[in-house]
Amino acid sequence: MATVSIDIDDQVKAHFNKFIEEHGTNIDSADVKEALEKVAEVRANCTDGYVVDQVGCLQMMLSMVEDPTWVITDGNKEKINATIKYFIDDNDVIPDHIPGIGYVDDCIVIDGTMDDVEEEMMEFKDFCRARLVYAKNGPFSLEEWEDIKDQEAVSRARNRRFKKAKRSRRW
Repeated sequence: MATVSIDIDDQVKAHFNKFIEEHGTNIDSADVKEALEKVAEVRANCTDGYVVDQVGCLQMMLSMVEDPTWVITDGNKEKINATIKYFIDDNDVIPDHIPGIGYVDDCIVIDGTMDDVEEEMMEFKDFCRARLVYAKNGPFSLEEWEDIKDQEAVSRARNRRFKKAKRSRRW
């Protein structure tokens, strides 16, 4: 089995950072639609686990973008927008039609964006979980989510105190 090694030097990083800066925070709904279609195509036709995993991460970013309640920070919105634009560009650094390696550069960009937006992505996942559990996927505000997070934190603290007290009574 042949292996491919890719070194990402400062020049490549500078290229990607410039790409991010050039695209701003205005995410075009047509780009999101195109990215979702391409995600579905890659998931249906690609067998490489790394590519499928990275495309799944992009799909989560797209879910954040499309969510009517969630408000993405401008810094993360800028990175996600650039990632979407890069992903839908078939003729990027490594053209997507090249078998075996066409999506490697896209995955590198997605992976780099994930590093930057991971914290907000985890918050979004928690928000979606709370919306599913408490609002049955119906209308659910960020304020309601904050209230639930506070209630859950109090409940966890109470449970820890109860367990600690219970253990200390066992002689």
